[in-house]
Amino acid sequence: MLKTKKTLEPSLFGVFIEDNSVYCGIHLSDIKLPSKCIFLGVLRETQVISVTDNPSIFAGDYILAIATHPMMVPALKVTLKKIHSVYYSLNSCLLEARLRESQSVNSNYPDLSSTFNSTYY
Repeated sequence: MLKTKKTLEPSLFGVFIEDNSVYCGIHLSDIKLPSKCIFLGVLRETQVISVTDNPSIFAGDYILAIATHPMMVPALKVTLKKIHSVYYSLNSCLLEARLRESQSVNSNYPDLSSTFNSTYY
């Protein structure tokens, strides 16, 4: 009787990079992957950028990776889907600064209103 050697099939997938991903703005080589996992590259719009080019990662990219053992797929997904706990973007800030009526600048000092144009709350 001939025994067949069971081979493991690698799992290939892409992870979409959100605006609040911890990986926005860093290079692919700066990410530490779980064992038995490797990068293939980044898909940006319609262009695949090879891992050998060490691309920077931006919101809207897909990181292409492969897990050579199926048991490592959940760990790889968790690693690549890390986000900031609060909305974060290199391009914008959602915190709005404005004066409340009860926090208006003292009218006895007119120069202060031009110096302090907002109060954070």
